[in-house]
Amino acid sequence: MYKLNKTLLFLLISAASFAQITVKYVGTNEGIINFTSQSRVNSSDRAVLSTNNRELKVDNNSIVNCNDINRATSIYASSNENIEFDVDKTGLIHYYCATNPIRKSESEFENERFKKYGATKNLPSYNQLKIIMVAAKINSYFDKNYTKEKELLETYYKESKLSKEFYDYFSATYWSLTLYNELEVPTLNPNTFTAIEKSFDQAHVLLDVQDYRELLQNYVQKRMKFLGLKKSLSSEMEFISKNFNNQNIKDYLLYATISYPLSIRDQKVPFDAKALEIFREHCKDQTYVAHVEDELKTAVTPLVLKEIVKKHEGKLVLIDFWASWCMPCREEFPSEKKLMNKYTYVAFVFVSIDKSANSWKKAMAEYKDILNSENSVLIAKSEKDELLKQINVTTIPRFVLLGKDGKIIHKDAPRPSTPEIEALIQQHL
Repeated sequence: MYKLNKTLLFLLISAASFAQITVKYVGTNEGIINFTSQSRVNSSDRAVLSTNNRELKVDNNSIVNCNDINRATSIYASSNENIEFDVDKTGLIHYYCATNPIRKSESEFENERFKKYGATKNLPSYNQLKIIMVAAKINSYFDKNYTKEKELLETYYKESKLSKEFYDYFSATYWSLTLYNELEVPTLNPNTFTAIEKSFDQAHVLLDVQDYRELLQNYVQKRMKFLGLKKSLSSEMEFISKNFNNQNIKDYLLYATISYPLSIRDQKVPFDAKALEIFREHCKDQTYVAHVEDELKTAVTPLVLKEIVKKHEGKLVLIDFWASWCMPCREEFPSEKKLMNKYTYVAFVFVSIDKSANSWKKAMAEYKDILNSENSVLIAKSEKDELLKQINVTTIPRFVLLGKDGKIIHKDAPRPSTPEIEALIQQHL
């Protein structure tokens, strides 16, 4: 079983009370860099950094991952550290911290690891990425036991090039990935379950490791299958509530299991009321409870697009369909802000198709100069929404221009970053 040392324990406990990490792009390359910060509560908060949007603030205990396939590395930092980074000619990220010089050599480890072995991944994600990697002409060595990467980690650590907390975090990461891959073999070894179960007494700390959280979710799936249990949302929630004595694990798994189906607000199948009842009875973590209740409130009253547009009668209306996870959508915001400043007599409406209300709100907070409660809404598909049916949004970003009479002028208008959009607006003023 993986042993977590006291240094990391102190780091994660102290960071849990308040942690703000600032990641700043200091380069001049005009390209964009896609990031995801992942924590216990927010499984995937996305951000795009570029010369137009240089700073990312992470206000919870998480690790920041770069999502670009040509530089799928991580940025590791402690609470209240300011990380600065640039991108080299090959596209790799080089980060450093003025108050903690060892971050620079940790960045070097990440890049050497990536160049030699590719992105860290489990068997399912490896299979999903293979086609993309072949198309991008990226070759990577995949070691399901992470032997080579662990050896590289040990070498850097022995040479005093890694902090103790970095070493412990990635040791836990490789341990979790290795066990995850053992769960994926055709004939499961019961000892794999035992090894995972022995880690439960350290879960209050290990839950801050992204890949450990994924390991726990996979453990539930495979354990239920091994026992021949019927799989449904309520049966999974019941299994979690009855088979985990560690409250930290129980809380997290109940939350993680119910979050995804709850966030699908336009689903035709009614939400599993029994699963929600189990969550409310057994989850003791009030942060998780608050997030779930927030999602439920948003799902109660779906907004109708026509009613939103009616508020701007007599004006041209440019509707921007977007989502927090859509990087190209976010890339358009700076250009859209310029249009908003120039055409003050045009109404700009931002319609998010996010499945999660919490993800939408968090993304809104990142763009306070563009998005606000007056111009930004979260919408779900509704059989009563005739205007939404006419527009038929299947891909985003999508821009729709409506006339002063509320009728559609252009169902698929040019993007704000193109000169064609201004010509279209001026034509119909």
